[in-house]
Amino acid sequence: MSGEPQDIFRDERGRYKPGFNTGITRRMRIAAKLEELCHEFFPSGGESRMDASRLRLAAQHYFTAETCRDPVVAQRATRCAEYLLSKLKPPAAPCSPVAHLETARELLERLKP
Repeated sequence: MSGEPQDIFRDERGRYKPGFNTGITRRMRIAAKLEELCHEFFPSGGESRMDASRLRLAAQHYFTAETCRDPVVAQRATRCAEYLLSKLKPPAAPCSPVAHLETARELLERLKP
């Protein structure tokens, strides 16, 4: 279901086939937006569960902003999505091994009488 093109629900004349469901296409579009946001904010992974939830909710708000016809609702949804994305914490930078060696040396020096 996810990742499939939306044209699988149309026949060669462009009409919808039996089994077409707007909910499925909505979920597919939100999943595509979520994938885009994940690659933008966490290119190498490492997001927490809270960050993943915020990304999913932001993707839903962006979808609402793109599809609604009321400009006030679109603006509110966009601002809410931007607020959620501002709350994301970047992945922790890996600590360099040199820093570990320096602290280990300091500990050994402290332990020596």
